[in-house]
Amino acid sequence: MGEGTVLQASRLTKSFRAQRIIQDLSLKIPEGSLYGFLGPNGAGKTTTMRMLVGLIPPDDGEVLFKGKSIRKWKSALFEHVGCLIDTPSYYPNLSAYENLAYIQKMVGKPLKEIDRVLHVTGIFKARDKKVKHFSLGMKQRLGLAMALLNDPEVLILDEPTNGLDPEGIHEIRYLLIDLCRQEGKTVFVSSHNLAEMEMMADHIALIDKGRLIYEGALGTLLMTEQYVLRVRQGEKAEQLLEAEGLEFCKEAPGAFLVEIEQEEVPRLLRLMISQRIDVLEMARKKQTLEELFLSLVRDE
Repeated sequence: MGEGTVLQASRLTKSFRAQRIIQDLSLKIPEGSLYGFLGPNGAGKTTTMRMLVGLIPPDDGEVLFKGKSIRKWKSALFEHVGCLIDTPSYYPNLSAYENLAYIQKMVGKPLKEIDRVLHVTGIFKARDKKVKHFSLGMKQRLGLAMALLNDPEVLILDEPTNGLDPEGIHEIRYLLIDLCRQEGKTVFVSSHNLAEMEMMADHIALIDKGRLIYEGALGTLLMTEQYVLRVRQGEKAEQLLEAEGLEFCKEAPGAFLVEIEQEEVPRLLRLMISQRIDVLEMARKKQTLEELFLSLVRDE
């Protein structure tokens, strides 16, 4: 993974018709990360992504690419950034190849890139098929192919698996992981599917109603100090936990959810053994990203 921040949003604010869509939103996207931008539909994800690439201006705040305001990069930004935001626009009576060739000729780039991205996105066999006959999933793949043209350093993708079947979602997921891990690209992906993003992202931002509620490493967020404890002698264990002043809840006879720091776990286990309590299980509770998101929203 690269060092530093490749793309940064600083205190972005955006309103439409007096309705505040984005409120004081700041993001730092690490270079070489697979960054998940998560929130429910209507949270402001697409509006934020449009501001990140300069498609719409913020009412307030600034976007920096490699430390420089994107207002100064202007069209040169798209030499380094590929994006797929909203539903891609196509010429339905042209083939997949012709749509991509039109883009390349417009920006004066080589046509040899086209077959590469068609192979990468899995639609090479449909290169000569008219786009009006494409399924929604194939159109999403073509949109991703457009974003990958000219081998950009940063990919900004808005719901890239939308409309795909489970097999297609799996393929796109591992394509994005490979682009990040093997080719060193920074991949910024929005989604409302928290379970899907949990399987691929290493950094995330969670937003709700236009406000940031968490940003950071996914592993850090999923770490919890709650442990599942199962024993044979439930009453003795409950008395010991109370005597130690630990926060816990009893989930079933002999089963507890205990709040304890990782460093204290060995000492607790030794105490239980010394009290002749048979410990059947002591494991860190695994919370899902969805559970944590709902918890953070409630806290907000």
